[in-house]
Amino acid sequence: MGAIAQPVENEQVTRLIEAYREKGDRRVVERIFSMHGGILNHIVRRYSSHSGEPYEDLMQVGYVGLIKAVNNYKTDSPARFSSYAYAMIDGELRHHFRDTPLVKRPRWARSLYAKISEATTKLTGELGRPPLVEEIAQEVNVTPEGVVEVMKLFFDTNVSSLDEPGSDGEDEPNLSAIKSLQYETFSLPVEDRILLEQAVESLTELQRKVVYLFFYKDLSQTEIGRTLSLPQRKVSRVIASATKTLRDKLAQRDR
Repeated sequence: MGAIAQPVENEQVTRLIEAYREKGDRRVVERIFSMHGGILNHIVRRYSSHSGEPYEDLMQVGYVGLIKAVNNYKTDSPARFSSYAYAMIDGELRHHFRDTPLVKRPRWARSLYAKISEATTKLTGELGRPPLVEEIAQEVNVTPEGVVEVMKLFFDTNVSSLDEPGSDGEDEPNLSAIKSLQYETFSLPVEDRILLEQAVESLTELQRKVVYLFFYKDLSQTEIGRTLSLPQRKVSRVIASATKTLRDKLAQRDR
């Protein structure tokens, strides 16, 4: 990240932030923005080139992240403001793409991605630098290889330590590498959760509805039939076919 912009004196930035909070002078914020424009432009250009969204639109999203950094940065923190701002801008753009309908990702991937993003921001504040992949992995209980593969689903753009040879964002992610570091009591390993959700997603819309009502809401076949306006025999066949599909999908793990 040092190649992005000339290092700024953190003491100077801290004084500016404190002056802004005390007097609310907008010109102070504009000065902070100008000092960190290189970081903002670098992150926005990266997302724009991957997503195809207009640079100007993403710049507005990036500004929101920078404003949040100014408002939330703890001036007594050991972390440099530039590192904190980098994480906040990057996080704001990630939230933008996670929420936009232009980018479709499986639910398990969005959930895991959110944990990785939160862990990155948290560790950046605690360590005073972008965390290593191994440090993020320990925080979210996923193998380092798994963290990298999740990032491939989201443009492979995170902390500088992910920008290593072999982590090319153009490669297809290897989902088999996404595994828990250690098993937790009363919690499915992440690889099993991924497999289960993929199995459910492979069902038809009708199958998913019936499975939900039968296994999660504990309705009888007759009650499901009334709810979905289906004959009971049709419900029975749908349950049988959905169960077989799920069983076949889950059995793939042992092959």
